[in-house]
Amino acid sequence: MPAHRFSLPGWTGPDPADPIVVIEGEEARHAARVKRLEPGEPVEVLSGEGLVGIGEVAGIERVAKGAWRLLVRVERANAHEPVRPMIEVCCAPPKGARFEEMVDQLSQVGAASWRALDCTRAGEKPPREGKLHRARRVAMEAAKQCGRAWTLRIDEPLRWREALSGEDGLRIVAADASGGDVRTLEGLRGAERVRLLVGPEGGWTPGELDEIRRACAGVARFGPHIMRIETAAVVGCSGILSVLGP
Repeated sequence: MPAHRFSLPGWTGPDPADPIVVIEGEEARHAARVKRLEPGEPVEVLSGEGLVGIGEVAGIERVAKGAWRLLVRVERANAHEPVRPMIEVCCAPPKGARFEEMVDQLSQVGAASWRALDCTRAGEKPPREGKLHRARRVAMEAAKQCGRAWTLRIDEPLRWREALSGEDGLRIVAADASGGDVRTLEGLRGAERVRLLVGPEGGWTPGELDEIRRACAGVARFGPHIMRIETAAVVGCSGILSVLGP
């Protein structure tokens, strides 16, 4: 039977003297009232930062009206490395529900993080804190669904000039129809981190394209047709991992 997964951000591993981990809030209520878990069922506890606890339900307690507490006996904890290269996807936020759909799909394909990109033709303003909070919740749920040890990070927006400034060990790749086939990125094999820049629905301006070609390690096309922002972000991330991943 597949293990039920629970997110516990900040968890640093089981206490050798007391292997019981307590899950509270909505996670516990969902386990009790929707999943109806029973003692002995296998579960996993995800820290969101590489640690996965393997154990079983030790008990479920009702602590107040509508409030529950799930007790998990952790038998062991496994530390996992992030998927490499770590892909930071930067793009203008898609409109409406498409934004959260993109976050969910980026989580599934293995992106490390997402940041809003401030470029000339970006139609949407950077998301406000409430929208970012919901996106982080979507990323957490996606991590549980697909068994990610590292939850996709939703980081602060990135200004255009910052996006083109490579740090040590960071390679920058831009998605554009004028670029080469994704296989031309083979030369980046061994990179620890890759920043993928995806243009807005109006496309890059000529000036932005000139700056991209001067600053980026590669410009690649990821398909034969024009894509929506969220599609290009997911396909681009997947394409880079297929070429540069293990």
